[in-house]
Amino acid sequence: MFTKLVLSAVLLGLTHAALVDLNATQSDGVKMLKKQTFEYIVVGGGTAGLTVARRLAESSSKTSVLVLEAGGSGVGKDIVTIPKNSFAFVGTEIDWGFTIAPQEHAADAEINLSSGKILGGDSSINGLVWTRASKAEYDAFETLGSPGWNWDTLYAHMQKAEQLEYPSASLIDEYGYVVDASSVGTSGPVSLSFPAYLPLQHRTLIEASVELGHTFNTDAYGGENAGVYYSLSSQNTVPVRETSEFAYLTPWETHKQLTVFTYATVSKINLDKSAKATGVQVIFPDGSKHTASLKSGGEVILSAGVVRTPQLLELSGIGDSSILTPLGIDVKVDLPGVGANYEDHTLTLLTYQLKDGLLSFDALSYNETLLEEQTELYSLGQGWLTFAQAVVNFEPIDVVLTADEIEEAKQILSTKPESIPQDQFDIIKGQILNGTTQVEYLLFNSFSAGTTKEANTSYISMAITHTHPLSRGSIHINSTSIDDYPIINPNMLEAEWDNWFLAKATAYGRKIFETQAFQEIVVSEEVFPGSTVSTDDEWLTYVQENLNSGYHSVGSASLLPKESNGVVDTNLKVYGTKNLRVVDLSVLPLLISAHTQPAAYAVGELAATLITTGSTNC
Repeated sequence: MFTKLVLSAVLLGLTHAALVDLNATQSDGVKMLKKQTFEYIVVGGGTAGLTVARRLAESSSKTSVLVLEAGGSGVGKDIVTIPKNSFAFVGTEIDWGFTIAPQEHAADAEINLSSGKILGGDSSINGLVWTRASKAEYDAFETLGSPGWNWDTLYAHMQKAEQLEYPSASLIDEYGYVVDASSVGTSGPVSLSFPAYLPLQHRTLIEASVELGHTFNTDAYGGENAGVYYSLSSQNTVPVRETSEFAYLTPWETHKQLTVFTYATVSKINLDKSAKATGVQVIFPDGSKHTASLKSGGEVILSAGVVRTPQLLELSGIGDSSILTPLGIDVKVDLPGVGANYEDHTLTLLTYQLKDGLLSFDALSYNETLLEEQTELYSLGQGWLTFAQAVVNFEPIDVVLTADEIEEAKQILSTKPESIPQDQFDIIKGQILNGTTQVEYLLFNSFSAGTTKEANTSYISMAITHTHPLSRGSIHINSTSIDDYPIINPNMLEAEWDNWFLAKATAYGRKIFETQAFQEIVVSEEVFPGSTVSTDDEWLTYVQENLNSGYHSVGSASLLPKESNGVVDTNLKVYGTKNLRVVDLSVLPLLISAHTQPAAYAVGELAATLITTGSTNC
């Protein structure tokens, strides 16, 4: 009930008492920075940033925490709060609008890499999907040299963030929603539930998967994620999207320990000669530069995201000297791992047309009456606009490959790709061959890929996501200005395995659509890529020419031993610094077979535990 009341306040457009909107009142921000110092300065009010900030603020009534966020608040913004609006943010003011450098192995594609420029970060703009990977995938972090970073620790901190809200009995009866409540947290700030509407198309994905012999998983949150299942969404039963802003900041709007500046762009971390952080440089909306200063013994917590975190480290003099020195940057800590080990999920798409009489979300764009009806239903907590996602299917290679193809896979995996370190390759290879899930099949209830879209027609698309690519890339600056985006190069498809497996997995996606379950609702002829793609070589070409980002980047400030190109230690402190930590997904050294939102919350929760107790125990 408390969460629902809070989110009702959000819908009414109430603001945070601890929030300083620099677009509206820069003078208040100037005065505060001149007269006040802070115990903690958190750079970035995203998913992990607001999580750690809230937990630090509540740890002591004497603590002072300042959060500096480059974007604004999501309060009162339909593009944020309405679940159906996920991905509507692309190209708007709340999107950083990053672009990946031309990918040599993917037809030189310049792929969009959207990211949330808003309080809540990516939790305010993503697809709301809440999934967990397998135990082995989290334990791999510890295997790589980070004691305490394992399934037990991260599972506990994910649960600490979670608040499971059961849908009504009528919705459970209508759609068959099921989740093992013992595997999900029930008292955390982040509301999780199922949508009030589940399209026929998504129910069909379950039927088709079971028809092909896939496991229907009723406990995908307890450490074994293989199979098709109902996935929780980061939304409450009102229903409103849950973000780290609404979950961690709004309930604390009157607490003096926590101050949040919006539209405050951090351009540099100030470090003295011993690499001790003294504060940060902040650019206000009018372009004026100011300094936010730490108290004696304070810390800077960098939570700017997988792209901006390595950019800020390098601009502050922490990184590979061979990159910084030519730009005239004074090297404070020579740390080659900054910006290295970057990776992202890669995905392809298939598109089919629905049969006459069936509608997808495409109809909202050509049927004005339907849009009006659904808008009215949403005000009652019902209808299409309550839906983002609720069904996922994660599978290991032995489900999507034939026996002969598995032997071919072993042959491909006998050679390590150039860009991945040997220890990481050994771990991922073992997971591939030992049953860890490697691909996700996720349905989009709209036209998402293709060259021909007929008017007044409804389509559905399927995203096929490779969850453990072997290719590794980098993010590095090529300018001394925070306004110039760094060069983002995930080096997609550099590894032969990444090409071969994604092609095979995409071809298998067509088999899902060829099931009896799907043939009852889609026109048999595939819209995209269509019948011109059928041989192995054609699927390879299709993948290389139609690759997308999964928007699940990690690794650019990795939690690894320094000698393994690590950037932070097990306490998330940047090597060579006194009081600078990184708290976001850039610290994860490996991708997981899951959407990364829950992991971001876990990193924020665990960081607060480490800072306040020195232990990994909740």
